Amino acid sequence: MNQQEVTNIIKSTVHIVMSEPVTLAPKGIGSGCVIRFMDKDILLTVAHVTDLDNAGTCIVTGQPVINNTTPMYSVGAMTYLDKFDITKYEEQLEILKTEPDRIEEIDFGLIDFSFTTLQHKVELLQQEIEFKEFKVPSSNKIIIETELDKKPEVETEYCFFGRIKPNYFKGTPMGDIFETQQVVYGGLKFIRQVGNYYEFELPNEIKDHADFKGTSGAPIMDSNGNVVSLVTHGYTGAKNIYGIALTDFKSGVEAMILTDDMNNKK
Repeated sequence: MNQQEVTNIIKSTVHIVMSEPVTLAPKGIGSGCVIRFMDKDILLTVAHVTDLDNAGTCIVTGQPVINNTTPMYSVGAMTYLDKFDITKYEEQLEILKTEPDRIEEIDFGLIDFSFTTLQHKVELLQQEIEFKEFKVPSSNKIIIETELDKKPEVETEYCFFGRIKPNYFKGTPMGDIFETQQVVYGGLKFIRQVGNYYEFELPNEIKDHADFKGTSGAPIMDSNGNVVSLVTHGYTGAKNIYGIALTDFKSGVEAMILTDDMNNKK
């Protein structure tokens, strides 16, 4: 992928912070994307990011810092297609670490997917990022136009972007500081579909889970800007990473939008 293609993938990814309602302290981070679907702006991410007790889902807006605070947009309640069990999810990942050949037997559960309609127009900005090879200029984030009908193809390379290795420093002279590193992973090759998940091969083995922590929910995209999946999981010592099969849940997103529209007319 060339510089412009990678830049578009970065601009298509939003950062998510799960915040305590009162203190606004971060309890977790993840990634996602905002799509335009059925004339609505929809936040897509994964359930194991947003399904945290006593935490609200917020999108980092990229707006200038105010009083040492990064402005965030609270999206309200998320929609789940089934109740997500984080304990079961983590147990199954532990099995895969030691018995990767059992991939077809593993039921990842309950659907690792969450989404919601953005109720207000919000300006999401991409702050300038300087990589070794090039610079991503500050600009608006991209709202992805999609019909949720694109499936990955074996001859196509895919890419995703996210923030990793979060550190939270409270009460510094500069206020509370939340630091992360930003990384792009390219060269993904689609292998197969397993249940409601797509399996992709990375160019290199995963050496440390921390190198991916925070990319959960990131859109997996091709060079033309088509989103086919969202990052769900991988494990140390493997070259494979998995993502939710978005086309499988198009009808679920449609149902949410139609239900919201009917409720708003009452």
